[in-house]
Amino acid sequence: MKFLSIFSLLFIPLFSVFSEMHHHYIKHTDTPNDSFLWTKQNIVPFEELLITWNASRPTQGHYSIYVSLNTQKWSPWLVYAKWGSDFQKGAISKLENVPVRVYQDAVETLEGEVGHGFKIKVIAENGADISNLKSIHVCSSKPSSIAISSSNMDTHDSYHLAVDGLSQMALMDERGNRLCSPTSTTAVVRFLKNEHILNPLQFAENVWDASFDIFGNWVFNVAEAYNQINSPLISCWVERLNGFQNILDSLKEGFPVVISVRGPLPGSAQPYKNGHLLAVIGFENKTREVICMDPAFDTDDETTVRYNLDDLMTAWNRRKNVAYIFRSSTYL
Repeated sequence: MKFLSIFSLLFIPLFSVFSEMHHHYIKHTDTPNDSFLWTKQNIVPFEELLITWNASRPTQGHYSIYVSLNTQKWSPWLVYAKWGSDFQKGAISKLENVPVRVYQDAVETLEGEVGHGFKIKVIAENGADISNLKSIHVCSSKPSSIAISSSNMDTHDSYHLAVDGLSQMALMDERGNRLCSPTSTTAVVRFLKNEHILNPLQFAENVWDASFDIFGNWVFNVAEAYNQINSPLISCWVERLNGFQNILDSLKEGFPVVISVRGPLPGSAQPYKNGHLLAVIGFENKTREVICMDPAFDTDDETTVRYNLDDLMTAWNRRKNVAYIFRSSTYL
């Protein structure tokens, strides 16, 4: 990718919007017969949905989450995920002659189609309690259009949240190199709960996607984060952000942001060729540096690092601006 300076980035249009969020807080009357259905139509055309739920994990049974998209017509229901008392499974859902598929944590349109609406259905099965489902958060976006942008950024202030370092490499587990997402998310949950009880290895077990043998399923990490935080005062979801300003807004309100990057990233612990997740915990305005808790470093003490804003945005854009967002529920 051609190097872009911060100066050159300023010439990108100020109000580019590549994604939008849709939030639904669930009332008791929304869940008859142990199920929930949400339909949203006539939204900005999109190529992808990311679906997040905030719920206490079922003590028995599981939730089955289904999705249907309206392209030129409504697609059949496709399995999105199953999330249970002791397991979670992503899906590969594709039907013949249907221009929609589910793969891992994303719902994608195919064959040049775009979506104009969606339906989400959650069914509580095998004894799961639907009343523990608190909200659904959907990010609709056009990843093909997402571009680097530092335009319209309010960078007059600096922030540094006191998120303690946590190294995935120091966990003394042979899977450590695969645990960037659960380790970063554990560090954020510990910060938000102001306690250090949560074990990152146990958190990793609770997000392991049995369908794909991965620990980095975005929506499972955020679902487990909410399950651990378990507070009506905080909501969390996966979002493709429209720019770094969204991260600054979260930092200003006291919330770290976990982001996905792909290298090269100058100063990083590893090449990050296949992607990596880290927590953004601050920003230094004078030096234009982003303060991160990057779990790929060897020790907890080494994980608080500073990356050049331009470099980090380029690496983040390679992953199309994916972020785990934590905000006060009053924000919505």
